[in-house]
Amino acid sequence: MIPRGLHALLDAASAAGLVSVPALMGWRGELRWGMAAAGAGVAAYSLLTRYDEDGQAPLSMREHLALDGLQGVAFCLAGARERDATARRALLAYGAFSIAAAALTDPGPGRVPVPRQVPLSRDSILRSARGGRTEEIAQDVAWRRLGIVNVVFLGPPGAGDRGWVLVDAGLNGTARMIEAAAAERFGHGARPRAIVLTHGHFDHVGALQQLARRWDAPIYAHTLEHPFLTGQAAYPLGDPTLTGAMAALCGFYPTAPVDVSPRLQALPEDGSLPGLPGWRWIHTPGHAPGHVSLWRERDRTLVAGDAVVTTRQESALAVLRQAPEMHGPPAYFTPDWTAARHSVRRLADLAPEVIVAGHGPPMGGARMRMALHDLARHFDDLAVPHGGRYAPQRGSGLVVTHDDRR
Repeated sequence: MIPRGLHALLDAASAAGLVSVPALMGWRGELRWGMAAAGAGVAAYSLLTRYDEDGQAPLSMREHLALDGLQGVAFCLAGARERDATARRALLAYGAFSIAAAALTDPGPGRVPVPRQVPLSRDSILRSARGGRTEEIAQDVAWRRLGIVNVVFLGPPGAGDRGWVLVDAGLNGTARMIEAAAAERFGHGARPRAIVLTHGHFDHVGALQQLARRWDAPIYAHTLEHPFLTGQAAYPLGDPTLTGAMAALCGFYPTAPVDVSPRLQALPEDGSLPGLPGWRWIHTPGHAPGHVSLWRERDRTLVAGDAVVTTRQESALAVLRQAPEMHGPPAYFTPDWTAARHSVRRLADLAPEVIVAGHGPPMGGARMRMALHDLARHFDDLAVPHGGRYAPQRGSGLVVTHDDRR
């Protein structure tokens, strides 16, 4: 077998040769440019490849070898049609070389599967994203999908200035969409009483600095999240060894901290939420150390954040379709599965009537509750990867401590 390190050197030589050799041989322009484009393609997907298990690049070695094989077939087909004898031999030889390299290189371990967990029918969806609209899913609770992530607006329609609360702040570049949705629901110029963060991952704080500055709004988060919100600490790197395109790309997701320290405050120790009578926060770590979920007892409404999600967030297809299922926290960004298990069980014990998560459609009803209980009961088998960067040792007996100050 060809070692992966040697394969990396062959890739570099191939990219350089595909660009330089046709020019040196004086081949016609069409063929020369085609070969140069192929060389640039080899260089590009080589730079995106993990040649060792500890790498951060999104493509696994198996995926890289599949591309090598496809490239080899394409070169052989091109060679069979080529009229120039010298070019034909070169194309066929490189095609055969690519196929052989793909077949003979050690692919290393495969990706760790993240399967579907507890599928749900679309009957359990409270609302679907229709034309980018903001939808009310419970009394004084509205939801808006912004690409791969959701934000939540808490407060009655027409609440006016400082009469409502924003939960999470979406992706970078979504500030104007969030502002427009808030103005439509609460009134033109209506600023929030506060911005509450379930946690500080990049897809939940993308517009945070911009919105907090424009609205002159305080930001509340659990104290264990503060290092990631004051520029002091970065989150652990994602795990690209898991299956799914969203997981494969996690090496590109930002983990660096933001710094909103002038506006950042700790969540009240009594579990209350500023400006939200009847709501309380619940510490649900695992996906992030200071992750919190929000709970309203009177109608059993749960804003889960990413402690549980309602689509298979590792899969780009599932995210695109918003395929409903009860699912553990996004596996590629969850470093503490012991804490995550305890958090999901804690949320299942609440028996919510409505759940809106950070990812996936809002869900409700008895089937949703049964699915949440199934996920909690079989969490290790359904949600926890059986390998990868953060997989726990089975039977390790680790104990997690929750913040129970409420």
